[in-house]
Amino acid sequence: ATVLAAVGLAVSTHVPDSAGARKRAVARTVREVADYLGNTPAVARRSYIDPRVIRGYEQGITVAAAVGKLGQRVVPGELATIGPFEQAVARMLVKVDSAA
Repeated sequence: ATVLAAVGLAVSTHVPDSAGARKRAVARTVREVADYLGNTPAVARRSYIDPRVIRGYEQGITVAAAVGKLGQRVVPGELATIGPFEQAVARMLVKVDSAA
């Protein structure tokens, strides 16, 4: 769920620089992850999405540069987020921690 949220927010970099627009982008991403998991947005956000992904997005830290790595070195049938993209998300989480 954390990686899926990172993808959703990474492709939301075109969002205008307003708190309301960022809040709508986060809400949309959380809904998408919740739908994928078969849960409510509240459960997805509270239990499955690492809050650092959202905090990072609000600070302008995303994995947008790594979106092109989706699917690289993935065995057919696996999620496209496996491998290099997961590693990019892990690095982003560390960056968010160090920015705090």
